[in-house]
Amino acid sequence: MKSRSFLLPHIFGKIGLAILVPFTLLGLFIMFTGGSDIAFGRFFSATGNYREIESQILNNITIIGLIVGLIFASCSREKYEDEMISAIRLDSLLIALYISSLLLIVAVLCLYGNNFYEFLIYHMFILPLIFLITFKVKLWRLNKGGEDEE
Repeated sequence: MKSRSFLLPHIFGKIGLAILVPFTLLGLFIMFTGGSDIAFGRFFSATGNYREIESQILNNITIIGLIVGLIFASCSREKYEDEMISAIRLDSLLIALYISSLLLIVAVLCLYGNNFYEFLIYHMFILPLIFLITFKVKLWRLNKGGEDEE
């Protein structure tokens, strides 16, 4: 019996990484510099509420880019998908869920007010990011171990 798979085609993994890298850099830029004033300050001379709208647009574009890049990169098939890859995928997902939940519990206990809300914004990306990292590391170890046996 053939199982249903909701994974994206293999090419989406490369597209996802190509989307993920620039939007991660943009997100880090915004996080550390407040980005919207620097990014839009040279091109727009708007004052008042327009600056807030520009900031929201930049934030929304960054968040959407990060989500699309993470989903494409983490939910795409591997070139050769088999039961071992499926087991690694499930194991990586469980590890990511455990780490994400643990971080959320620690944040609930330690962070308050705006710091907690800021953490929640970053927490949107923690689960797929940890999944992607653990999955790729486990695949790399599997492929490295397979080359040593030959």
